Amino acid sequence: MINKGIPYIVFLSVITLPGCVSKKELNSAIQKERISQEEKWQKTEEKIQQQQREISFLKDSLRMKDQWKSQYVSHLTDGYEKALLLGEMKSATLCLQLLITEEPSAYPWAYDSLAFYHYFYGNPLDLARSTSLVNYMIDKGLSLNKNNLFLREMKARILLIEQDDTGAVEAFRQLYKETGDYTYRWYELYIEIARGNIKSAEAGVMQVLKADIPVTKKVRLHHLQEQIKENLAVKPSFLYLKALLLQVKQQYQPMANTLKEALKADPKFYLAAKTLQELSQASQGAIR
Repeated sequence: MINKGIPYIVFLSVITLPGCVSKKELNSAIQKERISQEEKWQKTEEKIQQQQREISFLKDSLRMKDQWKSQYVSHLTDGYEKALLLGEMKSATLCLQLLITEEPSAYPWAYDSLAFYHYFYGNPLDLARSTSLVNYMIDKGLSLNKNNLFLREMKARILLIEQDDTGAVEAFRQLYKETGDYTYRWYELYIEIARGNIKSAEAGVMQVLKADIPVTKKVRLHHLQEQIKENLAVKPSFLYLKALLLQVKQQYQPMANTLKEALKADPKFYLAAKTLQELSQASQGAIR
């Protein structure tokens, strides 16, 4: 075992002298070893200095980020608000996504907005991609507040787009039960008509039309292809559902009359006007 107390030069001579070695050769070997060690120390010192420079640069970068963070966030907020005013929804969405990336806990409402932007202003021809993004934002928002009505409504609308009619009906039915919002009742009955549950749907539609409902109550309809939002009174919106029921029964003239009644109640009712026009074109003038 080598004694660690032996000076380095003695240790060197012990392990490197197999026989008689001249003093000159010994000194040369010692000199080479010293130069090798000095070179290693020099490289080590250079590495340490490089690491110190990198750490210093990182500290400066972090310090600058902290100094400019508030200004950066302010620019993003201004950009988001201006984009909304100009109707530049893609720019607004980008700014908002950058904001929640920078400070996710500071903008819990952002998931509501991003879910709606991706749903309403996304590519209607690429629903798979659109619903994937919407579902991600919905799930993130609901993880913060599972009772968020707006996001629960968005979830029901996405289920309808994904053709999960059973899930959509249950979601809208539950929302209507909790809130009394006729938007949810409208979509529930609309899906039931599409599923062929005519008897129960007709009973529901007629019940609403016979009720004395204040004009302040509204039904919110979204037309994704045209990117049109409608905020309608209950009567004209449920007259439209009545027209759909008549269409199922192949009673086209009564259907046209009902659509005209809906338009009389609200001349700006886009969906009723569009459906009446399509009905007239399909009948080639047989419908008046």
